[in-house]
Amino acid sequence: MLPTTFLAVILACWSIFHLLHNFVTGNEYLGPICDRFLKKRSIFVTPFQVRYFTKKLNRYLAHFGRWRKLKVWFDAGILFAALAMLSSTILLIHTLVKSFLDLNIFTTTPAVPSSQTPGFSTNILSPYNITTMYMQVLTVIVPGVNLPLNDLSYLLTAILLSGILHELGHAVAATREGIEVNGFGIFLFVIYPGAYVDLNSTDLNRANARKQLRVYCAGVWHNFILCLIACVLIFSLPFMLAPFYSQGGEGVIVTYQAQNSPLQGSSGIMVGDVVQHIGNCHVQESKTWFKCVNESRTLPQMGSCIKWNELEKLTLKSSAGTLSDGHPDCCGVNPPPTHLCYHYKVSQKKQMFACLPGRTMMSFKDCTNNVDCGRHDQAVGVEGICAFPLLGDTTTRFMRLKILRYPNLPAQHVLYLGEPADLVRFLTISEYRPRWWWLPLRLPAVLLKFLQYMFSMSGALAVLNIVPCYALDGQWAFKSFLDFFYGRHPDLDNFKERVSTVVLCCGTLLVTLNVIFGFLNVFIK
Repeated sequence: MLPTTFLAVILACWSIFHLLHNFVTGNEYLGPICDRFLKKRSIFVTPFQVRYFTKKLNRYLAHFGRWRKLKVWFDAGILFAALAMLSSTILLIHTLVKSFLDLNIFTTTPAVPSSQTPGFSTNILSPYNITTMYMQVLTVIVPGVNLPLNDLSYLLTAILLSGILHELGHAVAATREGIEVNGFGIFLFVIYPGAYVDLNSTDLNRANARKQLRVYCAGVWHNFILCLIACVLIFSLPFMLAPFYSQGGEGVIVTYQAQNSPLQGSSGIMVGDVVQHIGNCHVQESKTWFKCVNESRTLPQMGSCIKWNELEKLTLKSSAGTLSDGHPDCCGVNPPPTHLCYHYKVSQKKQMFACLPGRTMMSFKDCTNNVDCGRHDQAVGVEGICAFPLLGDTTTRFMRLKILRYPNLPAQHVLYLGEPADLVRFLTISEYRPRWWWLPLRLPAVLLKFLQYMFSMSGALAVLNIVPCYALDGQWAFKSFLDFFYGRHPDLDNFKERVSTVVLCCGTLLVTLNVIFGFLNVFIK
């Protein structure tokens, strides 16, 4: 789905929702019923937003907030926030400079060679594009542009859980410091979910600087802890799944195939197949899978050794060597689906063509030239030559994939004529092979991707929210840090206010420029 189509669908859904809401609430009979229903459940509807507010969690928060050891816990959060405020600001400055340089404003970007597949570079075919994604610590995410729409559910779930834990941190810290919690809520804005907590502002303002810091810093502190937990679970996932899934150097299993995949069919790839080889490249795990796909794209097409007598026997006689409009058309107008046009050299200048069965040719020895096939003197009539499939362009390859479909049967070969990048475009693979048939194939991949998004989103909240910027936690935390270090003396109020204004304006400008240049990088590239 194109980004514009996705945006149109979102706008259409909200428009329909608001039309129905206005129709129901404006109805003479249904309006009062709907209003009572929404007010009773504290549900509020505004343009492109739905909010839910509740006080039911207050007693649980009050009970949990009585735990005495929470004081040490939230003091650790203050220390983390102090370090994170400085490091996050430095990180944003670094990200801004990098984003500005990545725009290539003062340099001319060379055109992409026609031999490359648009959208795929020689090293971009890697799991979740790790090389590109994780070198950019902070990046703007636009669904459908630099985020696959298939991953949108992971992103939104991670944002919601990270936001809930963030706000619960504020609420528990406030309860611990004797600040009244009016209630807790969640919301949906356009497509992004979130959470919020309503604290008694009078109690919060009366609290001393240290208590305020415990409240303001609790959110990012909890996000940091969640980020660490997700990181630990990512690295321990193979051990946790070991009793249920095997993970070894025996290939990767296909867990999903797109409906429009050119690789499917009775003699093609099926979900559940274990891919062990791509050509002569041995696939052991995800890294070698992407390495083998990249090698198939970058290395030249391999040929097949065939003896002269076998060449004469296998060649489709009725159309061998014919030409059409200057292009080789050695298989005729209606070629058999099992045959391909091959070309081979009998001398340095003389090139010949033959229509040969592809599966039979792929069963022969691989070669790069006639020397690999031994003697190739046509006059003597011994040994053979190296024949190459005629592919028509530089991106297409004729590939042999060795797969294991049934555990108790020998491996079989699947032949594919097309772009090697199709293996990544249309297939989803996993290193984990279920030990029993009833275990879901995609469960390990789903868990891994969810944990990766939890790590990214919770880490982003911990880094970004503590920056001294208006409308972020860093705004209030920075002011409380000033009160903590300088005290609440009337003589210093003007000084602290000036320092706070300058720092917050600079922080807001820094965040704003990061967002602007982030969007420019996403859409320009």
